[in-house]
Amino acid sequence: MPRDVMPGCAFFDVDETLISIKSMLSFQDFWFRESGDPAGRVRFDATMAELRTRGASRETLNRAYYQNFKGRAVASVEATAVRWFDHIAATTTGLFHDAVVARLRAHQAQGDAIVLVSGSFPAVLAPFAQRLDVQHILATRMEVVDGHYTGELLPPQTIGAGKAAAIAAFLETHGAASEQCHAYGDDISDLPMLSAVAHPVVIAPLSGRHDPQGLAAHAIKAGWPILDPR
Repeated sequence: MPRDVMPGCAFFDVDETLISIKSMLSFQDFWFRESGDPAGRVRFDATMAELRTRGASRETLNRAYYQNFKGRAVASVEATAVRWFDHIAATTTGLFHDAVVARLRAHQAQGDAIVLVSGSFPAVLAPFAQRLDVQHILATRMEVVDGHYTGELLPPQTIGAGKAAAIAAFLETHGAASEQCHAYGDDISDLPMLSAVAHPVVIAPLSGRHDPQGLAAHAIKAGWPILDPR
């Protein structure tokens, strides 16, 4: 059966690239508020704080985050994600980064396939994709048994090198060439994704945000463009 063929793709990280918040943490706060589970919030915050203190990798933090979903009903999480998005869309000033959305719209106008690539999960990303008329999402997929999450992840884990692996599989499936692709990211963990395409763009850290691992410095050295998201 012939594959779909795409002339070009534009891959966008989401948190702090397209939007100004960390979607996973924002959703988790909303979940705990709605569920009335203060003990669960305390356990979650303590676990994440300990891992950060130990200098855990983004991959480890991401996996620990999803372990908290063990036992949650998929339908309940998906319904909560819709309410969460409606809430943040109504209350968050500057939720979308205008300059980055403008780039996304420009890619759409020239016929590129837009792909959201994130360590967040599909239920949280779907409302953003719908708002932006995006058809493709590469995101963390959780194992489901009997309609409930098990807390385990399905490969690839779309953080760090996992983003590059997901992109490579997407390009293979759709018959697109990396030479015709762009990618946008803001964090050093996006480096594998940015390196996987011919046209990487680094999103500049916002004022007051530290860039300790030097993605912007890497961009300057490599001659990659840096885009102010505002």
